[in-house]
Amino acid sequence: MTNLREQLDGHAKAVTATVSFARDIAPLFNATDIAHMKQVTHGSLDLSNYGNVKIWAQQIYSRVSSGDMPPAPAPAWPPSNVQLFAAWIKQGTPP
Repeated sequence: MTNLREQLDGHAKAVTATVSFARDIAPLFNATDIAHMKQVTHGSLDLSNYGNVKIWAQQIYSRVSSGDMPPAPAPAWPPSNVQLFAAWIKQGTPP
């Protein structure tokens, strides 16, 4: 079983361009995702907020890469979105 760092490394290698939250990551979360996470975390995770997503980035990555997020009936993220999110983390979570 690989650890989180190895998973990030594997996914992030597929993305070579600089990734930013505003341009690349924020659009991955739709209004339903944002509302759901605010509800289940009692407001502590706002997926539209850079600071919140940065703080929770490793946990979000674990969930989207395993298919646990977004919750059913929404489809799991495609590998390209998971790769993009991993690259954003590896690049230091730029705004």
